Amino acid sequence: MFIRTKSTAKPNKKKVQICESIRQGDRVKQVIVQHVGIAHDAQELDSLKRLGKVLITKIRQEREGPFLFPIEQLEESKDLPREVKVPPNCVTSKPIEGVQLEKEKNLIVDLLDLSEQQRRVEGFHEVFGKLFNSCGFHQILSKKKSEVLKELVLARIASPSSKRGSQEMLTADFGINIPLDRIYRMMDPLLAHESDFQKAVFFNTQSLCFEKVLMTFFDVTTLYFESIEEDELRKFGYSKDQQFHSVQVVVALATTQEGLPIGYKTFPGNTAEVSTLLKCLDEWKVHLPIGEVTVIADRAMMSEENLSSLENAGIKYVIAAKLKKLPKEIRGKLLSERGEAVCLQEETYYVQEHNLQKGRRLIATYNDKRARKDKQDRERLLEKIHKKIGSGKNPKNLVSNRGYQKYLKVEGEGKILLDEDKLAQEEEWDGLHGIITNDTNSKGMELLGFYRRQWIIEESFRIHKTDLSVRPIYHFKPERVQAHLLLCYLAFALMRYAEYRIGLQKEKISMQEMRKALWRTQSSILKDHKTGKLYRVPSKTSSVAKDIYQTFGLVRNEKIQEIEQPL
Repeated sequence: MFIRTKSTAKPNKKKVQICESIRQGDRVKQVIVQHVGIAHDAQELDSLKRLGKVLITKIRQEREGPFLFPIEQLEESKDLPREVKVPPNCVTSKPIEGVQLEKEKNLIVDLLDLSEQQRRVEGFHEVFGKLFNSCGFHQILSKKKSEVLKELVLARIASPSSKRGSQEMLTADFGINIPLDRIYRMMDPLLAHESDFQKAVFFNTQSLCFEKVLMTFFDVTTLYFESIEEDELRKFGYSKDQQFHSVQVVVALATTQEGLPIGYKTFPGNTAEVSTLLKCLDEWKVHLPIGEVTVIADRAMMSEENLSSLENAGIKYVIAAKLKKLPKEIRGKLLSERGEAVCLQEETYYVQEHNLQKGRRLIATYNDKRARKDKQDRERLLEKIHKKIGSGKNPKNLVSNRGYQKYLKVEGEGKILLDEDKLAQEEEWDGLHGIITNDTNSKGMELLGFYRRQWIIEESFRIHKTDLSVRPIYHFKPERVQAHLLLCYLAFALMRYAEYRIGLQKEKISMQEMRKALWRTQSSILKDHKTGKLYRVPSKTSSVAKDIYQTFGLVRNEKIQEIEQPL
């Protein structure tokens, strides 16, 4: 196989294709295996060529069976097949999971004798089922457990629900019957293979990044349970979902600058955010070949211990600074100076840079838009404080709220007043933001640009919480809880891979659009009551669905065909 570029009708655009030479008699013919995409400039052309090399590896893997990542690095397991042979790659998708199609022939039926037996959604299994296998996820567990795992992951991508809800949806909408107890039997040993799945995800991310993971965005969130019972994992702690009455777990996640997953780790619900970064890096480095990367994190990760440990490990970092805790001399300069005016994304920023101890750099910015937002946030909080003060409630309840405490002072016996001096001091910091880094070579604005992409990791948590409905968690056993989180992580990885590859090869499609298009990619199963024969009648494939299929080298079978039910 090789990569071919071909000019289009428009001079600035070039097609990128994966081709191979096939001998037909005395002649050798070049056939297209898969369209990679259309490049609009030299940079896109280079990216598509590199992606083409990755896809050639995956196609060969599907034909010949070798693992995408070194299989000898996986932990030894009775459930881990050492040699897995996959049928030869075919660009035509299976029309329906588990249904055998007969050879094409003329169909003569009386429409009055037909009735619909079932309407099956096919899009998710044809697209994400292929992606699940091409990522090597099907090779980690035994065949039967892998089938159940795949169905659960695809069900969560299609329409997240409880395990019982997923089982009912698989039966009703996908025509796949899996007993509920079989689902739980698969989940119970799943946690033992967590590191294997983490490796598989990392190596797939690495292949899409063309072997170099240059940047790691790191953040932490909390996931709550509909419970108040604590154990070694479920604990009461600071809840980012404002569910302080429920126990929770803490989950740390790392992604690339494209949002592709690198790793995750679960902590007890009372774990402090600041302590999670080093624990994650220490554990991931044991299993994953994480090389020279730059860690991007928010101010919750800024502690002297974290910074020193990253420096000792030779890891570069860009972490939001706690400006008010910097040395007095630096704080004075930040408040008295504005720095150099720089235009960034049609906004003016005033940038100043200061050298700190241990060779660290502080890069601080001031922006009028941020100053207005800081002021509005404070005014909303003060409005709530005024309501609390005027409500006549117990002052102790008011003062216990940490968000209010910094603006209040107590005089006499329970008399609560606004601290005007504190308010004036807070106002001085409006619009200021800074980062601390040990990167001594990159330009300050470049590093600020790195940090501004922190929204990627925040979006990743939104996908987990909203699109995948990872919480609330209804499991209680720690092993089941962590198996549930692993299952959601695999679904997240597949969603990110699909978004990234579609965006690189076609126009970008959101996950919501993808879901809608694949849900509408269906077939009706009709039965002839006179002959007992079954027929598959596919729905029309939308243009969005066609783009998705073409990205993964699939061509949907849109012909009406007689089928046989699987035994």
